[in-house]
Amino acid sequence: MSETRLESRPEDRATGESAVEHFVLREDLRRVSVPIDQFGSWRWHQISFALCVILPVLIASLYYGLIAADRYAVEFRFSIRSASDLVAEQSIVSTLMRGGGQNDIGRLPYMAADYLRSRNLVRELDADGSLRAMFSRREADWLSRFDASTSDDALWRYWQSMISVTVDRVSGLVLVRVLGFTPDDALAIARAVEKATERMVDSVAARARKDALAMAEDDMQRAGARYATALTGLRDVRNKEGTVDPQQTIDLAAARLLGVVKEKLSLERQRDANLRIMASNSPQQKILSDQIAALNAQILAQTEALTSPKGEAKTAARTIAQFEQQELERRFSERLLEVAQAAYEKAREESERQHIYIALFVPPEKPDVAEYPRRARSVAFVGICAFGLWAVAMLLIAGIRDRRHID
Repeated sequence: MSETRLESRPEDRATGESAVEHFVLREDLRRVSVPIDQFGSWRWHQISFALCVILPVLIASLYYGLIAADRYAVEFRFSIRSASDLVAEQSIVSTLMRGGGQNDIGRLPYMAADYLRSRNLVRELDADGSLRAMFSRREADWLSRFDASTSDDALWRYWQSMISVTVDRVSGLVLVRVLGFTPDDALAIARAVEKATERMVDSVAARARKDALAMAEDDMQRAGARYATALTGLRDVRNKEGTVDPQQTIDLAAARLLGVVKEKLSLERQRDANLRIMASNSPQQKILSDQIAALNAQILAQTEALTSPKGEAKTAARTIAQFEQQELERRFSERLLEVAQAAYEKAREESERQHIYIALFVPPEKPDVAEYPRRARSVAFVGICAFGLWAVAMLLIAGIRDRRHID
């Protein structure tokens, strides 16, 4: 019996191994095999597609086809031009004292674009409540109509959806597009926006001209103060040195010194000539020698009055140096004052003329056909977005279920 058992063991072992392999194969097939409807039932597909795609398209078609009100667009284009610079020539005083300045007109289109989107423009257009009345007309549908009882901030946020401003960086042209629920309202809003923009540009230009005039006046006052200081310094030098014209005083002193030198040379020649006929210790020769010594002392005194090696000595050279320094300052400040006065007169003349203005290339005109809403395009956009979201959601659900099924 033991032999029989021993002989049957290999067969039992083979049978057990085949059973295990069959079980593993069935388990692998069960795990790997994918059901025909891995996303759920086809009924769930139909319901989800109808709710997520067909229903939004039907709602969009109903709204854009029957409810959405027409919106009329009015467009106008302009550029900001300058007849000439605000200050025709740059003041030398400004160059020396302030480093000059430059008017950058290229920034004005961007300033105008920001102003067209600002609360100030909305407040100006709605000063009499006309803007609220235009946006809350009965012609507008309930979804796009503005509630006139809301705050100014709500009106400003609503205004952002009713205006479009584009600035061309190359040419500086500004494209403005405004919307209205009637052709007359759209045209009235566009014209009001145009007038408000023109007033804003004029105010900026007036402020710039006012600043330029104030700067020129300030430069003229400072140049005048500098000229007055130079005159005071020159007067102090004259009073201190006791002379009106140091150069003339030096010329007279030099002429006197030259006369003394000539007289000394004449006495020396006479003394040398007398040595031939009389002794050097004769009374006449002694008189000549005393006169020559007196003239030498006089020459030395006059020379020291003109120039002296002593730094603290009061000499004509020091006097004329101080005088020339003050005279140079006076001439320079006088020239600055003349230039500043001319610049002020030029700035005053320029302030009386208009330099910056709006050049309207495309004026606003009354529209005949409503440009918005674009019904077919809007419905198609809703359908594409709804289908895309539905497809992504189905793929995510399928991925999650497949992951759970494999695990």
